[in-house]
Amino acid sequence: MSDSLPSPQEQLKFLKQIQQILHSGSFSSTYKFALLMSLCRLAIEQGQDNGDRLTLDYLDIAEKFIDLYWKQTLPFHFNENEPFLLHQNNGKQAGIVSLIHSAQQRFKSIALARRDYTYWSQLKKKVADTVKKMPVTYLQNIKGQNIQFLYCLEDSQKQLVLLPQVMYCLRQFSEIIEELCQKRWIDFIRLKKQNLIVLNGLPDLDEFMFAPNRSQLGQVASFLIDLQKCQCFYCGKSLKNNKYAVDHFIPWSLYPADTGHNFVLADDKCNSQKSNYLASEQFLNQWLERNHLHDQLITHELSKLGFLTDIQRSHRVADWAYGQAKENGYLLWNLI
Repeated sequence: MSDSLPSPQEQLKFLKQIQQILHSGSFSSTYKFALLMSLCRLAIEQGQDNGDRLTLDYLDIAEKFIDLYWKQTLPFHFNENEPFLLHQNNGKQAGIVSLIHSAQQRFKSIALARRDYTYWSQLKKKVADTVKKMPVTYLQNIKGQNIQFLYCLEDSQKQLVLLPQVMYCLRQFSEIIEELCQKRWIDFIRLKKQNLIVLNGLPDLDEFMFAPNRSQLGQVASFLIDLQKCQCFYCGKSLKNNKYAVDHFIPWSLYPADTGHNFVLADDKCNSQKSNYLASEQFLNQWLERNHLHDQLITHELSKLGFLTDIQRSHRVADWAYGQAKENGYLLWNLI
């Protein structure tokens, strides 16, 4: 039998505790932000809207860490300054960043790293060991006290077990938690003395650290133009002589992660109008049908570009997003 859902008061208390961690917890690196964001994304991908516990594998958490840090470990370019590696730790560079930096010296892209199964497995294991030892142990510490409202450390030695109701709250408030974490992450990076020589110039770190990779999306467009027979996914008009863009069917603002089955190609008008809205259920059904029909092709082609291409994961994210829309009265976009 499922545990009961948290009451409105309990949900508010949960948010307040997240806020307390972010504002009052001590931060020696950016790991805690990455852990909170990873827990949100895994709760969406693997969880349900009930009050149950959720057991997470440390290797799955590690993969989320690698996804988050891979882009941030690339050389940062700003004005006339030499490209440099953003410092993500007090003292010497964060260990996970160093691991990923070494991987980038060996592989030109995350896609190539993933395809080397032995190397990728070893990288995930090393990252998982660090995650378990550092942010998992210290995330819930505030001024020397351990407020165990997310998970109990003694129950999370082999796998991370979220306490009852936590999975539900993470799914409900993921957008808020992601936004809070990203803001605090950027603030942390700006204040590191090793970064100040460049970051005093106030570059747009948000774009570099958290926006989707536009160059990779260009390669996705080349694949989708053939898959969609040169037609806009939404209005069906020819893209032959029109400008178009790769659209995240489940908007990036709702779920800020690139997954292969989530991409569709839209002409500029539809892409602009849809913006950060969820599309109507007519398009949801069309998207689900497209994914089932072309699952193998999407998986084969887009995994080569480094995107995760698990159709079940993408559809669970969609179930969550449309559940949120229904529960909270979100407006859905349709053709005008």
